[in-house]
Amino acid sequence: MTTRFSLAELADMLHVPVESVRHAVESLSEQLTGESFLYGERTWRIAPSDVKRIQAWIEEHSEQLAAQVPTTRARRVRVKKISEPGEAGE
Repeated sequence: MTTRFSLAELADMLHVPVESVRHAVESLSEQLTGESFLYGERTWRIAPSDVKRIQAWIEEHSEQLAAQVPTTRARRVRVKKISEPGEAGE
């Protein structure tokens, strides 16, 4: 049985965001071998023979992908400390 990679595994191997890999796979879907296939609605299983083709596409379109990657939003977290009944400053 051939080992196949998920989009997340491939993104981790190539050190790129998952969305970059998704764009590459969707753009190359007609050129990928029959060993790579769409599983479910948006989940791909990528054959090792297609990894180099996807990596080359990502390198070629890296500027476009960098412009499309949304910036991460900073979140403020408030921690509420609950004190014991005897510790309250009375």
